[in-house]
Amino acid sequence: MAELSAFQKRRLDNIKRNNDLLKKLNLNGVSGQLKSEAGVKDQVKVKKANGKRKPPQKSAKVAKVPTRRSRRLMGETSDGKEVPHVSDYELLKRSESPNLEELKNTAVVGDVKLSDLIKSEDESELLTRFQSYSNKNFSSGDFFKEIQKHKKVSKDMAALQQDFDLQMYQVFEPNEIKIVQDRISAMFFHPAVDRKLVVAGDTTGHIGLWNVHLEPPKDEIEAPDITTVKLFNKNVAKIDVFPQDSSKLMTASYDGLLRSIDLSSLQSDEVLTLKDQYDDPMGVSEFQFSYEDPNQVFMTTLGGEFTSFDIRTKATAPNILRLADKKIGSFSINPQRPHEIATGSLDRTLKIWDVRKIVKSAEWLQNDDYSSLDQVASYDSRLSVSAVSYAPVDASLVCNGYDDTIRIFDLKSVPKSDLQPKITLKHNCQSGRWTSILKARFKPNIDVFAIANMSRAIDIYHSSGEQLAHLKTATVPAVVSWHPLQNWIVGGNSSGKVFLFEDAGGHSE
Repeated sequence: MAELSAFQKRRLDNIKRNNDLLKKLNLNGVSGQLKSEAGVKDQVKVKKANGKRKPPQKSAKVAKVPTRRSRRLMGETSDGKEVPHVSDYELLKRSESPNLEELKNTAVVGDVKLSDLIKSEDESELLTRFQSYSNKNFSSGDFFKEIQKHKKVSKDMAALQQDFDLQMYQVFEPNEIKIVQDRISAMFFHPAVDRKLVVAGDTTGHIGLWNVHLEPPKDEIEAPDITTVKLFNKNVAKIDVFPQDSSKLMTASYDGLLRSIDLSSLQSDEVLTLKDQYDDPMGVSEFQFSYEDPNQVFMTTLGGEFTSFDIRTKATAPNILRLADKKIGSFSINPQRPHEIATGSLDRTLKIWDVRKIVKSAEWLQNDDYSSLDQVASYDSRLSVSAVSYAPVDASLVCNGYDDTIRIFDLKSVPKSDLQPKITLKHNCQSGRWTSILKARFKPNIDVFAIANMSRAIDIYHSSGEQLAHLKTATVPAVVSWHPLQNWIVGGNSSGKVFLFEDAGGHSE
């Protein structure tokens, strides 16, 4: 047998020392005592003579006893004296005292989370649910009929509400009245009283003229009398009538073109091509004839510029002034002070200008190549201002924008530099990509304005903020236009179709 190495000898010594230590500790005896107290017996394997094992004997089950017992559960007090056993249910029932009822009725104090008060609700799920409520867009006019039943108004307002309780045109269904090919971007109601003529323009440059039937057609297959032509390549921005000749229309587009349309001959002439200093076309966003000189036209552009020209001169390079660094989507001339104009811009401002004064170095101008007009007053909006419109009589100014509000300003006198609205109305007027921008428009002969509602309606208000009507439609009538004399209004949607509302009698005011 080979001799053990030094390492192996040391390993054997360690094993012997550990065994002696275990015997001194008497762990085997302790193990047996623990098994005995727990009622567990060692299973001894016994073999019979024939070599078969005996089945193990089953020991009786011993009830498990907790190692630590509570005196309360054993029915004892802390000093070891016995107390009557009372169940948890009875304890809870006894604890409902008037003090707890008073505590339940105590108001919540301080800042809390609703999820903490509603114990069964998941906080994230609860937050999502309430956010969905807060995202619901609504307008003050959505509940007009219900409010009208209970709200008392003056006799004058009650009469106006009755006058503007208009009915939808019944001869043809709206889905049959497709004036243009694409999304309507401009609407116009011709001022003729003896007949109805509605003109619309769309985003692809089409102009549509609808000669409205006053009587139902004799033939069931007869279609609406509509004529459609393509005059531009981009959005039609504005349609109006010449002040001195109601047989001629003026149209403008994002192409930078102004064209006239003679309704008697259907002849269309180019009035102006608006170009910048680099000879590039400047898209016209809106135009309006001056109240003081019917031959003078004011215009704003997609780039924030302003200009005016005389239609008799056919000027090709009018003086260009800068009023904003971004698109001016709308402007309006004050009928009480025709030298004042209001502009609403994508730069989130409403501004009032004096067209009589040209400023060569305005503080806000970033480009010295341009001049500007004298700024009279301004108002800063949270989001872009989509439209501005002056009332014809009391000189109120209405504006609306992407902040879902309608604001009305009192401008009977020369305004202060910092404008503040007299009335603010909640209104669902923030349109999306496929809907034209909603714009509030005053009726030319009365202090009443209309604006489309994204809830598929046309809302009509007085300049005092009182609502006069809520005209429901099948789709959003985004672009609205008044008849200047009659209580007729028309709205166009994103499919090139229109909704016409008229009074029952059709009488002029």
